[in-house]
Amino acid sequence: MQKIEPKNHINYVDYIDKSGCGKVYPRSIAESIQTGDIFINSCGNSRSVLYWHYSGFAFLYGVCDEHFLEDIYNFMSDKNNTAQRRFILFVNNESAERFFRAKNDVVIERRYFFEYSKDYPVIEAALPSGYKLCEIGKELLEKIKGKVTPSFSWDNYESFMEKGKGYCITDGDIAAAWAFSAAVSSDEIDIGIETDVRYRNHGFAYIAAQKMIQYCLNLHKTPVWACHAGNTASVNLAIKSGFTKVSECYTVRINDSVIYAKNQSE
Repeated sequence: MQKIEPKNHINYVDYIDKSGCGKVYPRSIAESIQTGDIFINSCGNSRSVLYWHYSGFAFLYGVCDEHFLEDIYNFMSDKNNTAQRRFILFVNNESAERFFRAKNDVVIERRYFFEYSKDYPVIEAALPSGYKLCEIGKELLEKIKGKVTPSFSWDNYESFMEKGKGYCITDGDIAAAWAFSAAVSSDEIDIGIETDVRYRNHGFAYIAAQKMIQYCLNLHKTPVWACHAGNTASVNLAIKSGFTKVSECYTVRINDSVIYAKNQSE
């Protein structure tokens, strides 16, 4: 694989189509809004392009030959443990899917993609007494702990504050639930959302999501949402918040348990 210089990322915007894997993450890289890498086939087939976002999400576009797929597989396997972030590949290509299904050390799952229904009303629900809805700033960002947080998809606080946005429901000094721009492109914003386990089933995620949706609409950008197919809570919240499922794709990642077993036997 050949890595593209960041100054040339903009040249790879047109390779991104609205496939079943969505487009906001790869466009965020190509438009230099968020950090990531772009690779092309080293054999000269530039019709095959791989976009690897800071979050670890990777997107494959174009007509991929087996050589490029093998390069990607070796890269995601990272046998030398050189990668500084995870690698989860999104594919909506039958030949690529068949290629990875033939590997015995990968996990293949489904992911759903949602788009906001433009005619759906944004609702501002009232918070219970004692709770506050605040914009995420530096002090609040340090209190947000979880798997889906701004630090998951932004490489530093300054970039997030300049190009992103987030809202958090607080209970005193505790971050109870939050919604934020996980990926940003010139025309879409992917909403990342999470609730502290102690505050679930109170409707807080819904309230935070509504605030982010309004923010997106004020910028005349389309709010989008994605989640694992098995994440019923996220699917239901997306639908409740006014999103409609528009597509789905497969995700491919290396099975960590296989790697661990292999290392133990060596």
